[in-house]
Amino acid sequence: MDPNGLLATTRAEFMRAFVAAVEKTLPRSIEELFSKADASYSSSEQSRYLNARTLLQDKGEFLVQQMAHSMEHLLNRSFQTTYNTFRPSSALAANADSLSLIDSSAFEDELRINDITKRFRSEAEEQLRDLNIRVALLFEQDTIKERENPFRPYLFSRCIASALENFGLTAELSAVLLEQLASSFASFVAGIYKDVNTHLAQHGLAAQLQFKIKKSPTSVVGDTLPEEALAEEREEQVFQNSRARMDAANYDIGGKSYNVDARAVSTDTPKRRMEQLFASVRGMASGVSRRNSEMATSTSAQQSAAYPSSQEPSPEDMSQSKFGWLSGGQAVGSVLRKFFSNDVASPEDRAAAAGFRHSGMNGMSGMPHMSGGHEPDASVYANTAGQAGDYASAGNPAHSANQTQTGQGVSQHGQAGHSQTHGGMSANGSPLAQSVQGMQRAQTPLTTEMLDGHGEVRNLILEQRSALNEMTKDVDEQMTIDIVAMLFEFILRDNQVPAEIRAQLGRLQFLVLKVALRDTSLLTQKGHPARMLVNRIGSISLGLKQLDPTGVHITAEICRIVEALLQDDSESVVLFAKMLDEFDAFIAKELRASDKNIERTIDAVEQVQNRTLRFAHTAAQLAEALLGLTIDSYLKEFLENTWVHAIEQAERKDVKRARRYRLLVPDLLWSIIPKLKEDDKTQLFALLPIILNTLREGLALVKWDPVAQQKLLNWLVDAHTSVLRASHSQTLTHVPTLSAIHEHFTNFVNNPEATEQETNEYKDLAKNQKYLDQAIKDLDLKVQMLDQVFDQELPHESKDILLRENQVELTPALIQERLRSGIALEINLGGKPSQGRLNWVNPNLSNLVLSLEGQDEPSMVSIRMFQRMMNHGRVRFMEKEPLFERAVQSLLVSADQMDKTLSV
Repeated sequence: MDPNGLLATTRAEFMRAFVAAVEKTLPRSIEELFSKADASYSSSEQSRYLNARTLLQDKGEFLVQQMAHSMEHLLNRSFQTTYNTFRPSSALAANADSLSLIDSSAFEDELRINDITKRFRSEAEEQLRDLNIRVALLFEQDTIKERENPFRPYLFSRCIASALENFGLTAELSAVLLEQLASSFASFVAGIYKDVNTHLAQHGLAAQLQFKIKKSPTSVVGDTLPEEALAEEREEQVFQNSRARMDAANYDIGGKSYNVDARAVSTDTPKRRMEQLFASVRGMASGVSRRNSEMATSTSAQQSAAYPSSQEPSPEDMSQSKFGWLSGGQAVGSVLRKFFSNDVASPEDRAAAAGFRHSGMNGMSGMPHMSGGHEPDASVYANTAGQAGDYASAGNPAHSANQTQTGQGVSQHGQAGHSQTHGGMSANGSPLAQSVQGMQRAQTPLTTEMLDGHGEVRNLILEQRSALNEMTKDVDEQMTIDIVAMLFEFILRDNQVPAEIRAQLGRLQFLVLKVALRDTSLLTQKGHPARMLVNRIGSISLGLKQLDPTGVHITAEICRIVEALLQDDSESVVLFAKMLDEFDAFIAKELRASDKNIERTIDAVEQVQNRTLRFAHTAAQLAEALLGLTIDSYLKEFLENTWVHAIEQAERKDVKRARRYRLLVPDLLWSIIPKLKEDDKTQLFALLPIILNTLREGLALVKWDPVAQQKLLNWLVDAHTSVLRASHSQTLTHVPTLSAIHEHFTNFVNNPEATEQETNEYKDLAKNQKYLDQAIKDLDLKVQMLDQVFDQELPHESKDILLRENQVELTPALIQERLRSGIALEINLGGKPSQGRLNWVNPNLSNLVLSLEGQDEPSMVSIRMFQRMMNHGRVRFMEKEPLFERAVQSLLVSADQMDKTLSV
């Protein structure tokens, strides 16, 4: 579409979303004003609230018109000044010394508007950032500024204030209305920007800047060099700056694009390489496009004490260097990959790769390995830095307690008492780990003390890095300290995670470092409980506002978990697994409590699946009892389907009735066996009324078709007439008695517990959804069945495309890892992407309950269909990679980029 045309349609979409939001704001404001008046103890305050409420009730329609008119006027001015040098002045630009009493009122109003603008901005930070980028691309500009966005949040706050001015209200009443309307409107801001972003995205405008090379010479200080030399130096600096910018690139980490500026750095000392690595990781987490390198450098200024003198150590002292593992000639990215992948290289080889002799191993040779014998599940952990081992064996919950006993199953190499330094749990705690435990107790700040002077979450390990390195005895401990510090540098800056949650994770730094020093599988295995807990806390952040708008409940639970971990002295990762289970249970409970429709759906689905299990169990028992018996096919089909449904429904409320229905089966089968003895005929005549009454009762319970009922009764009349007329010449050699048939069906009538085989049959039945769908219809449950929707939209299952590159199959282990309550998803339903949230995962991993944005009723989908949707690109995780994995990838990308820059 032509840019001018796209701009016009985007403006129309913005106005449509804005007016719709205003119309929803008014009733909410009226209700909240009444609640405030009711809760107030001041009569004057109550009067203001009620007057404001009355005005909105009487003139609400006029207010909507005024706000629409005001927004149109503001948009006209905003479009005139977008990427233009002209800027109208505001009250805040005036000289404070020259303000009169009237001016001061305007100044306060402007301050109030700016405060409201900040609130609107914080409500839609990510959507606003994407829109800023798209506006820059639409206007073909390189500079991204919110001020240049014609739809910026300031327009909302100014629009509300301008509309209220037309009512001629008193200052107090106007202030009450402005505050209330802004408060009620704030929750709609993100939705407005999302609609505008979606409109632009549908027309091919992605929220990603294109990389452009710009060669801009930098000034050189100095006047003592000859003019010819100065010109040559300037030319060389232009070349170096251009080369650094040419090496810049966009990297995708966890579904988010990061721009890494490969600045040329000095390689005179390992310290410079370490500083560059930290700065690169910090920049990637913070978003280089939003924060320049000087900002990142200033953040590290207060941490400079962590670095010793910049003088490069001599080769003789290299083994004791605080930057020893970065002192060799091997690429940093290669060294880190070997570390994260639990490579089989020996500690001596890694020390040699880093450029110095390995010390402190006491003659140990060979790489210690985990002896559990579990191989990584390639289908689950494809394309990841870590590998799954003892903590996540296939088919078992990745964080189950019986897999987290880290002191067991570890191969011992060398003499007793020697600690492992890579690949497993330390047999005896090292002095360094014990010191870190002391730091954990004494130097872990309170939550209120976790922010530094710049408002950033403190990297506690980096602050204590110099002291920690003094206690290291080998290169592995040095690497572990630096790697954990750099991983937290990303985690603490990742703006996908709210600051208050990052602060809580930051308090675990010393604890995680202590665990990593004693058990480096934390860094090499994705299934480690501590790593999974960090990922779980990070994953809930994307859907935090939808789940808990204030964030109070979830943040309080995370605080509780962090405190429990910090107070525990057992030094066992079992507690991490326990906290993970408790956090999962808490999220599940919050999801149910937050939405009554979700709670009803999950309760109903659980009941339905209990019924499904009973049906499968009864059907399997009956099939086993009928095995080997010669029965008319019509009667057999009736018993295995219709009558099993009757038994299952009876078992829901009346066990005695269900037993009568089970007893009907042997009675009915005996009744159609030829009767030669008079006693048998007499017994049949006595039994027939009971059989017929029980049949009619059960068929009425399942509401069987009357025509089908009459067909069954006719068949029975013919069968009973035939057996009563049977002669001795027509009979079999042996006719079983009623008691013999009852004995044969004892197991079926007594209804024992379901076997494992029957449970597996239940899973297959649930997977096919047939009975489940029918049961949901019977309960009149308001739920959208996505299986039915996508069965029509997607190709037939036999024609499903193969798994895409870098896509993994939803194995039980991966489901356990990624499909957890509360995670955010994006589902393409009917060609329109919409955000959703996973509310519940069936314990047998067969079904999911979702809530989709804009839909009141919940949605349900089977795991099988969810896999097909992923294969066809119709569903994706909003968090493409978990938090810890994003940190690992950012470190590897930063190292690779630094290696590439230094190799040119």
